[in-house]
Parts: sequence; C-alpha cells; structure tokens
Amino acid sequence: MTLYRRALSCIGVALLSMAALAAASPVAAQGKDDLWEVSSKIEMPGMPMAMPAQVNRVCLGKNRKDEDLIPKQDSCRVVDSRRAGNRLTYKMECTGNEPATIVGDLTFGNNAYDGQMRMTMTKTNDTMNMTLSGRRVGDCTAPAG
Repeated sequence: MTLYRRALSCIGVALLSMAALAAASPVAAQGKDDLWEVSSKIEMPGMPMAMPAQVNRVCLGKNRKDEDLIPKQDSCRVVDSRRAGNRLTYKMECTGNEPATIVGDLTFGNNAYDGQMRMTMTKTNDTMNMTLSGRRVGDCTAPAG
C-alpha cells in the first residue's frame, strides 16, 4: 500500500472518529445540558497537504463521564483512562479493516479543554496526530442515553 493510500486510510479513521463525536449527541437549542464547540486538526507525517481544522457542536449531558469528551467511533473502545487533577489520559484500541491504537490526553480548564491524540495504525505503524480544543458555548438538551 502506498504512503498516500495509507494516509487516506488513517485520515478516514480520524474523520470517522470526529464525526462519531459530533453525531453522538445532536444539538437542540436551549436546555439543561452543555453545548460544546469542539475544534480538531489532523496532522500526518509525510503528507504533502495539511488537513483543515474541523469544528463541530456537541450536546453533552451535565452528568457525563470524562470519557464522553474523547472522540471515538463504533469500532474503537477505551481500554484505559485515568484522571489526575485537571488532566485525563487515555488509550483506545480500534478494530476492523484498519486496526489502530490511540493514546491521548485532555487538560480541562474552566468550561474548556485542550488535548491531543496520536493514532498508530497496527498493520503499517503509520501515525497520525490530532489536536483538540473544546469550549462550552451554551445550553442544550442532550438526548436520553
């Protein structure tokens, strides 16, 4: 598989991860939960072009777990997460056609967070980095989960 095809495969997994976070909780105006605006940027070593940053709005319940802020897709599961103070570190394993391991961390502030994750494709050892930032921008009503 050429570097270009591997890159597209990695980027596809990453974009699915971001889309999964955005689609997990459709936004409804006004309510008792938290509306977050999440920006993410993907960088992949060896790629001649940079991916533009993506911005999504996500409604999350007030009683959410820290893991709810980790972007993931259906084929990925969090296998380890630890919270120490305002920092959450995590590891995910993804299965399917493009298995991968993801390690990352989020640092929480007042109604905001910043983070990063590094995805390593299991079959090829190719890597992809994603930077994340989120900020609470208002209220919403999260769907019953």
